[in-house]
Amino acid sequence: MFQLFTANLALLTAFMFLSSRLLRNYERKPLMPVKLRLVIGGVHGLFGILLMFFSVRIDGSTILDFRQIAIIAAAHFGGIYASAVTGLIIAAGRIAMFGVNQSSLTAATTAMLLGLISGIIAARVTDYWKKWLLSIAAGIGIITSSLFFLLGWQSWKVNLYFVAIILSGGLFVAYLIRYLSDANRLVYQLEESEANYRRSYTLQEAIFRSATGVAIIFTDPAGIAKVFNPGAERMFGIRADEAIGRQIPGTMVDPAEFALRKEELQRQLGRPVKDLEVFVAGLSEGKGHEQEWTFVRRDGERFHVHLMLSEVREQEDRLLGYLAMIVDRTESKRAEETMMQANRMLEQLSRRDGLTGVANRRAFDEFLDAAWAKAAMYSHSLSVIMLDIDCFKAYNDTYGHQGGDACLKQVAGALQRVVGSMDGLAARYGGEEFVVVLTACGRLQAASVAESIRREVETLRIRHIGSSVSEYVTVSVGAASSIPYAGLSPLELVGMADKALYRAKQEGRNRSESYQPGS
Repeated sequence: MFQLFTANLALLTAFMFLSSRLLRNYERKPLMPVKLRLVIGGVHGLFGILLMFFSVRIDGSTILDFRQIAIIAAAHFGGIYASAVTGLIIAAGRIAMFGVNQSSLTAATTAMLLGLISGIIAARVTDYWKKWLLSIAAGIGIITSSLFFLLGWQSWKVNLYFVAIILSGGLFVAYLIRYLSDANRLVYQLEESEANYRRSYTLQEAIFRSATGVAIIFTDPAGIAKVFNPGAERMFGIRADEAIGRQIPGTMVDPAEFALRKEELQRQLGRPVKDLEVFVAGLSEGKGHEQEWTFVRRDGERFHVHLMLSEVREQEDRLLGYLAMIVDRTESKRAEETMMQANRMLEQLSRRDGLTGVANRRAFDEFLDAAWAKAAMYSHSLSVIMLDIDCFKAYNDTYGHQGGDACLKQVAGALQRVVGSMDGLAARYGGEEFVVVLTACGRLQAASVAESIRREVETLRIRHIGSSVSEYVTVSVGAASSIPYAGLSPLELVGMADKALYRAKQEGRNRSESYQPGS
């Protein structure tokens, strides 16, 4: 008996693994072709017949196996079409193998009935575990009732075996399919991340190579060149493979001018300085620094340049290096145009959140002030929406900072999808907080947008086992609207939205609230 059950379980595991792999491309598609559903039902039905060949006989007409799990699995993968076909094929196979008798007819009827019920449950119930538990319970109820019909009160012992088989087998398969589905989803996310990285890298390369009139050089914090674009090759007469890996500051500058500036900086600081400090001493966090220099080409020709230097930092403020954009001032008209282009590029870099790609706090503050002035001029309503990811610290503790970063990116994407086409701005306010400004938007519309944002994040279905709110990542949202008037400032409107957000958290999180005066 043990060997037959082991064979049944091994076949079931191998079959479910194969099904999950073959159908993984359809997991994220809401509509599956009917033909494919029928094929799924047919394959699961034949598999159920195969399981009966390795079943355990209780008596001459009663057998134990996992064919009921094949019916429930068919409902999971293909809905009611698949489960109904599976139940029909298993019913026919049961009669063909054991003949037309009361036991076979009852078993066939239960197979078809379970196929219909599990298919209905799969169509009506969205929660994964609830769907499986209800289907398993339906299977237990149908089988035990049929055995009681055949054997009366003497069926209790056989029923114990059936309950144990359906319950253990069903939970095992449910966990196995969920595990394989999560693994497939991780593969999709990895492939998507790789595709995004390739697109980002291609765009970066295109920018660096297309800016032929501007020398773009990126160095690490020690001043070692890591990027040397074609514009830099043309400007300095040095090939990129010669420049990359070398100490850049001081090697391409007029020696006399460099020595003079270094001496002056040492006098100001009252200590010796390194060559790199001569360039970066004027930098401050988040702001670029512009300098005029005399550089020297490989052939010894001197030329005047305008150097725009900025720090490049990643999350948690770790310095990655320095980005230099250099314009040849000997061609004044062309230099002015390319300098404007370089400034726009630097400005765009400084106004975007490096992790999520949405606007940063600086861009938000500037946009809010401008939108406030315009709304006051035309007496239009202005709305601010603030949202906070629920239990985000627990998410980071559970999935690590890389998982937290991925979560922030997905939430930012959901936010952009909701408000991207509206007249306004979405920004990362700090940490796990995001903020939206909507112009010409009243209180009712802002409340609707806030709820849409909450629902959009919830539909991402990002697993969050550490949340006290839901098994998925959720957000709390607060909205506030007002027509600017004397005595009210933009920051106070932000404060109103923050109070509404606080109330949403107090009311249990995963909800949106609008600011009410006096609250």
